[in-house]
Amino acid sequence: MLFENSQDSYEMNIDPDVTRVGIKMSGGTDSTIVAYMLAKYCKEQRPDITIYPITGISELKPFQGIFSKQVIAKIEQLLDYKFGEHTAEMVRSDHNYVPDQDTLVWSVYEKLDLSLHFSGITANPTAEEAPELVDPTEFESAWYNDRQKQNTKKSYVTGTSNRPLINVDKKGVHEHYVRLGVLEELFPLTRSCEVHTTDFSEHCGECWFCKERLWGFGRYV
Repeated sequence: MLFENSQDSYEMNIDPDVTRVGIKMSGGTDSTIVAYMLAKYCKEQRPDITIYPITGISELKPFQGIFSKQVIAKIEQLLDYKFGEHTAEMVRSDHNYVPDQDTLVWSVYEKLDLSLHFSGITANPTAEEAPELVDPTEFESAWYNDRQKQNTKKSYVTGTSNRPLINVDKKGVHEHYVRLGVLEELFPLTRSCEVHTTDFSEHCGECWFCKERLWGFGRYV
């Protein structure tokens, strides 16, 4: 199944012998649209595949459990599709957050006998495209640099991890929502803001992820 926008063209085609796949879901815009794409593909072309969502929740990011559950429910409603078991577990909030997420993913591989998984990693806009998003000091440089755009396309697959959006920035993600006809249905249910609040009803508008969301979609909700 082909998913296209002005930035990239991605062909989703899972090997015939694969029937159990995972997807990392945070409740954000990127993993949500990948989940929709994957569910649409499985619904229409590979009904033998079961998709298992995986969410790492930390004390600093408790919203991920809340928002991932509501976007999963909405995708199921929109596509008349049923995801497999949703694993949502606590991980540490410190600098080991990403490695601990990976540990959680691999534990689900063993538990549910997964063959591969998907994630919503995207590309950062260039300094010329969005100077306000350059060099976010609140993050490790390795994280930021890994998402930088390159002159040549990055591989969609690394190991057993599939990254359909690796060559697409947030404006390209916006295009996918529009082209798939789910902008108004799914986008408002996602959260990008990483500022810890009590009810998560608003975006702060100040953190790097809020600025990226506004740059890509032109709005927070």
